[in-house]
Amino acid sequence: MKKLSLILALIMTLACVTGATAEQSRMKIAVFYENIYSGVQAANQDMETVLTSLRDAGMELLYMSPDSWKRDRDTLAPLLEKLNIGIEGMHGHCYFTQDPDTTAYIEMVDLAVEAGAKNLLIVPGFINTGNTAEAIQSIVQGMQKAVDYGKEKNLPVLMEDFDGLRAPYNCIAGMQYFMNAVDGLGCAFDTGNWVMFHEDEMAAFELFADKIVTVHLKDRADEPQHPGGYANICADLTESYACAIGSGTMRIREILQSLKAMDYQGNVIVELYGCDPEFVLEDILKSIQWLRQEESMQ
Repeated sequence: MKKLSLILALIMTLACVTGATAEQSRMKIAVFYENIYSGVQAANQDMETVLTSLRDAGMELLYMSPDSWKRDRDTLAPLLEKLNIGIEGMHGHCYFTQDPDTTAYIEMVDLAVEAGAKNLLIVPGFINTGNTAEAIQSIVQGMQKAVDYGKEKNLPVLMEDFDGLRAPYNCIAGMQYFMNAVDGLGCAFDTGNWVMFHEDEMAAFELFADKIVTVHLKDRADEPQHPGGYANICADLTESYACAIGSGTMRIREILQSLKAMDYQGNVIVELYGCDPEFVLEDILKSIQWLRQEESMQ
């Protein structure tokens, strides 16, 4: 009897350890706070009510800019604690191309640490006119300073494949250049931004897999899904539109499967920039539901 009790205790212990490990390795769903905010404003709804409904649907984390945190932290911080919603990471612009000596990244890192974010994406400026090589070098030097400061604060600093024609990191070749040029730079992989040059997102994923820290889930449609949204203009002047995750043309299911296969330890973030604010909460909910369904099928 005593031996049986010991065996049962061992089984229970193993079950608890296995469950804890599975929970730690499970990808959590985050949503861009700015997308939620625009929807709340358009619908004249209460933020707590909306966050509660999204949490109940499966959202566990927010992803937001340092500017949004500065503006809303006094009311948002206690609300997130009440609802048990964390902050996955932060994202923001730091224009090294305009001012190579800017130290704006310091406040961005400090605010991210204050908020409990696990990473910081920096969009480091754009090329307008003038010396392109000089602008690119300013980005490299500025991002290196930001990465180094982030290391001091134990905060990974990232770059993404940004969907703008003036961003020299809007394609595979551009991202490869900066990933190689800046020591310690991580990748915020955006599933939908490779559309700028109609590059294969799975090919890009395989190239940057070992540097991916967080993943922006962005789906694209060839036609507008709602009135009032705006198109993203690609390099060949074709148009691409935001849509609920799982309803567009991006190979998101394959990317999710690849993340799981490589034992990815990060999270996924629903992004719906470009969606009409009147419909964005609806599309966020659809995206969360689709992701939960995919998770249950894997």
